[in-house]
Amino acid sequence: MRRPAHPIGGLSMNDPFYIYRPMLDLLGKSEGTDKRRGYNETLGYGAYTGGDRDLVNMTLDDIDYLQTAMLAHPKNKLNSSALGRYQIVRTTLRKLKSSLKLVSTTRFDASLQDRLACYLMAGRGFDRWLASNMTLDALIVALSKEWASLPTTSGRGYYYGQNAAVTVAEVRAALAECKRRYDDEPIKLAPQGTNKTTAIGVVAAAAGSTVAVVGGAAAGGVAVSPSSGAAWIIIGTVAAVAVIVVGVLIWRRRK
Repeated sequence: MRRPAHPIGGLSMNDPFYIYRPMLDLLGKSEGTDKRRGYNETLGYGAYTGGDRDLVNMTLDDIDYLQTAMLAHPKNKLNSSALGRYQIVRTTLRKLKSSLKLVSTTRFDASLQDRLACYLMAGRGFDRWLASNMTLDALIVALSKEWASLPTTSGRGYYYGQNAAVTVAEVRAALAECKRRYDDEPIKLAPQGTNKTTAIGVVAAAAGSTVAVVGGAAAGGVAVSPSSGAAWIIIGTVAAVAVIVVGVLIWRRRK
């Protein structure tokens, strides 16, 4: 099997977010979360949560309660509930929970946070861009609407008064690496009715070998899991049995 060139952190199948990882890491930088606690970081570095919180071991219900408390904090003049590595606010997280049909007891761990960020990127056209159905500049602007810390193509933030925390060159470099990984990655989704591929199915669920579809299967994609060897064994067995049955039927008809 052909492997991606120069994979970071081991083979790509060990990181279900491998293709997205360069942009995920850039977001950790632009949102300022990788300076300290990463996936456990909250707005203002704990200023509105009574100090540091262990977010990755909290359920979505716990997170919602915490974000509600953040919004009610008398010193929170920003009126924001952003938390986690990708600084997702309560309104967005509630929509994600509904869209992905996540249960309230789901843990807000690193894998889930990565998955949610990838979903948001896909919603802004990341996968369409990978499939050459969107221009790079259009994607950069779209992503700057999702994360205010990212620049538009002008180098400024999309929202008035918001300064970008990284340069356009950094965004272009991260996206170029995502595209390189996509082009080299042998395991992808194939949209029905075409021979083209998309990175949507590379985003896996937080547990097991299930491939999480980030806007994929529901939109006509077919997910492929890199660790579904057992499934192929079952398919092969069923096919063999089918051949035997057909052979028996033909033999009986000849008698």
